[in-house]
Amino acid sequence: MTAILQLKSITCIRQQETFTDELYVTFNGTKTALPNMTQGRTKELSHAYQFNGTASLSLFENDGDHWYDRDDHIGTHSISESTTGEFPLTFDEGRGSPGARYELTVDVGPAS
Repeated sequence: MTAILQLKSITCIRQQETFTDELYVTFNGTKTALPNMTQGRTKELSHAYQFNGTASLSLFENDGDHWYDRDDHIGTHSISESTTGEFPLTFDEGRGSPGARYELTVDVGPAS
């Protein structure tokens, strides 16, 4: 069965950088830029991806194209076609300690 993952909104609970976080996600090998975020802000999203079975959704903070500073991996979730409906995913770079923390609301459903 082919499913669709829709990104609905993102909320910045704790940002990584001093001014703004420049975010992107990867899903099934596709990289998609997200809006720049600051703490306490929520932004609506409208990205959709088709997939089969299970795929990984990862959130990153872009640190630019520098050899000395790699992008910050905030977190990864496995998305399954069998888990349907709208639900939040928490991405926590610090895993309990200081670091970026985001909530991404997604919706998974069958492809039409």
